[in-house]
Amino acid sequence: MPNGKPGDGPFSDIVVHELDYYSPAIDALVREIAAMASEQQRHELGDLLYFKFNPIHEPDLQELERVLTELRDKLSGASGKG
Repeated sequence: MPNGKPGDGPFSDIVVHELDYYSPAIDALVREIAAMASEQQRHELGDLLYFKFNPIHEPDLQELERVLTELRDKLSGASGKG
């Protein structure tokens, strides 16, 4: 059960506790996305990291970086539109 401490999940460990988790590039993407995402998008990102790319299951980090890069680029484009 989440308790607000390190170890709750990848998203909070990276964003809230500023821990190194996957790789420097992936962790930076997660932080960048979190900074520009809505609350709903942050929740969805947390679910994605926890359920699909949880390190316990030895996820494909190249795929994770690709997915995060696409999400970041999508959010960057959306934030520039008025």
